Amino acid sequence: MNSAVQTTEEIFSTLADTWWDENGPFKALHAMNPVRMQYMLEYIRKHFKDPCDVSILDVGCGGGLVCEPFARLGYNVTGIDQSSQAIQVAQNHAKEQELAINYYCGSIEDTDKKYDIITLLEVLEHVEDPQTLLNAAVKRLMPGGLIFFSTLNRTVYSYTAGIFLAENVLKWAPKGTHEWYKFLKPSEIIVPLNNMEIEMLNLSGITWKLLSRKWSLASNIGCNYIGVGKLK
Repeated sequence: MNSAVQTTEEIFSTLADTWWDENGPFKALHAMNPVRMQYMLEYIRKHFKDPCDVSILDVGCGGGLVCEPFARLGYNVTGIDQSSQAIQVAQNHAKEQELAINYYCGSIEDTDKKYDIITLLEVLEHVEDPQTLLNAAVKRLMPGGLIFFSTLNRTVYSYTAGIFLAENVLKWAPKGTHEWYKFLKPSEIIVPLNNMEIEMLNLSGITWKLLSRKWSLASNIGCNYIGVGKLK
């Protein structure tokens, strides 16, 4: 019997062709994307005027679900992911949509370029050392730049909603993509960022509303949450 367990990267690579299927394994990200974009654009537009002058790096970009909306708005977008299959899907889809997006297969440590905005969306809970990733991201942020992060809180509620229900009952995420012990309490992100001269601007919860059947921003950060900080 083969008892090997797939890593998160292997799972995502296997499912790469389904990134743009709104009813497929990544349907939760498709459903969550509008509220994430709304949140990010509110702060981006407060700090930057002309999209053409703003560079964005999306770390762990997958098939390009975040890169493409930004590109349509005129921002200079780069996406990076360690899955070559996901990058191929992202490149092909961007070409079909006639969008100019720079995609690279690799890690953030592979570039020395600095960006006005860096996004770490649903990626910190999948890496072995989130502190190293946070450090690498801040090093590549321009002075006055913004860093966005979204992930899951390490609570009993998040285990029930983020793993048991999402993966096993509702099938919102591929089974095995989340490990509860890797979920991050907000302090485990905010404290290191503060130590790297990042001023936190906001932290909000993202919750699923049963009546509207949509994701919405909320004060409850017990499960999913999103935050933004600015490099001093």
